[in-house]
Amino acid sequence: MSWIEVKSNFEAGQDLSPFVDIYGEYGIENTLEEASSLTGCLVDVEGSSERIQELTKALTEAGALEVVTRDLVEDNWEIAWRQFFKPRRVGKRFVVRPTWEEFESAEDDLVIVLDPGQAFGTGDHPTTRLCLELMETLPIKGNRVLDVGCGSGILAVGACLLEAKKVLAIDIDPIAVEVAKENRELNGVNFEALAGEGLNGLKGDWDVAISNIISATIVRIANDVRDVLVDGGRWVISGVIVDNWPDVKIAAQKAGFEFLEMREEDGWVGASFKC
Repeated sequence: MSWIEVKSNFEAGQDLSPFVDIYGEYGIENTLEEASSLTGCLVDVEGSSERIQELTKALTEAGALEVVTRDLVEDNWEIAWRQFFKPRRVGKRFVVRPTWEEFESAEDDLVIVLDPGQAFGTGDHPTTRLCLELMETLPIKGNRVLDVGCGSGILAVGACLLEAKKVLAIDIDPIAVEVAKENRELNGVNFEALAGEGLNGLKGDWDVAISNIISATIVRIANDVRDVLVDGGRWVISGVIVDNWPDVKIAAQKAGFEFLEMREEDGWVGASFKC
């Protein structure tokens, strides 16, 4: 696997937090901050070059002094990043580890192998952790799970490890879908990954839906998610900032969902509903 590194340089003392968000918007969840620079990596698949061009333009327009990109082979990428990323326990059973780290798992541990920087969703962001934690509380074993906005595919992998009967991962971003497929192979699990917008064409026979996406999209698709879930189905949502939570909750309830649980971490909300 090869990677594209994107390093942006800034004026000394400049607040880099808005630029971290820009990296995230273009599929790079994890960045390294060193002095007055930010570095992130995107897996090199079809469409990545165009994505890097868009990211470079966005960083420059937002105030970056310089944006430099270079290709990295897998070994070089690991050397540059391995000191910063270690196995992370999420919830009671999940452990997310990068490929270069070994982990001695307990009998009940569910280990997800995933490298940072591939696409959104590596277990390093609160919204991803909230989804995995809530998934542990759901009746996933033997059921059908729909991952709406799959990003890196981490939640689809998690559903497979929880012994879901069938898993479908969809994302509007074709790069995310390609990364999800690679992570599917890396973890030795089986799920279908498709690029597309919306839930049109899906039959209403899913038991669980998971959506780690922005609040506005959750509100927009609430009725569609309800339509594809069986009666009694569950919906896990995250990607919601605290201020937007009341509107998201109301939209879900109007669509026919019963609120079950809400969790909060670092200003982000994750929640589960039942229909």
